[in-house]
Amino acid sequence: MIKKASGKFEEFNPMKVRKAILRSGASEELVSKILKELDSELYEGISTRKIFGIVHRLLHKERPALASRYDLKGAIMRLGPDGFTFETYIGEVLREYDYKTQLRQFIKGACVKHEIDVVAENPDGKRSAIECKYHNVKGMRTGLKVAMYTCARLTDMNEGCVQGSCPHFDDIWLVTNTRFSSKAIKYAQCRKMKLLGWRYPAGNTLEKRIESKGLYPVTILKSLDTKSKQKLFKAGTILAKDLLSNNFNYLIDKTDIKEDKLKEIITEAEHFYKG
Repeated sequence: MIKKASGKFEEFNPMKVRKAILRSGASEELVSKILKELDSELYEGISTRKIFGIVHRLLHKERPALASRYDLKGAIMRLGPDGFTFETYIGEVLREYDYKTQLRQFIKGACVKHEIDVVAENPDGKRSAIECKYHNVKGMRTGLKVAMYTCARLTDMNEGCVQGSCPHFDDIWLVTNTRFSSKAIKYAQCRKMKLLGWRYPAGNTLEKRIESKGLYPVTILKSLDTKSKQKLFKAGTILAKDLLSNNFNYLIDKTDIKEDKLKEIITEAEHFYKG
């Protein structure tokens, strides 16, 4: 039995660990090797955090870039402490999927004004309001209350649209970097509200959208210190791949990171994407 971040216990399922390691890009052979070594270190009541640490250590010993990919959830949590950068990151991810996005827009509804984290328009012209719920503590879930007030905002804005005070929104999304509670999922399904989060929805989760196009945040890089992270964020560089697509001198001027440090970060990014 293993102890989850929520404090609950459940039977250890090696298939969950296998899938997580495979998503990092590891081969079946390497996955089997790591699971065998992990098995020798398991004990009754071990925490999921401890299991993650063991797997991360074993991956890092074999291929450091895969260990970084395995820590995607941690990298997103390091975007914090507040949710401001997470909102910007979600905007960047959606742009890579051909959405036109605007961040932190004030929309006048029938009753009150709403600050919408991301306004996104897909290639067909469908407009979505996106509410981002960010957590920087593992084990927390986005629950029913958040789903209900998010849905209520769409109602108020579209009533405002009828009155001519704001544009029409076709739907509203609730996006989080953690899991949703079962009640939040049930409510969203009933209200036809779109949810995007960790492990949800099946087949098109937040992590899958990130991993399939390599849209990792710069915080996935271990050489990134707090000061450099803040400078990159201030310069609008949130995706790790942007470190490779931009000219070095441009990044020096834009970020004001010392040349040696920036070279170290970019070199790690190159190794990271090569795997």
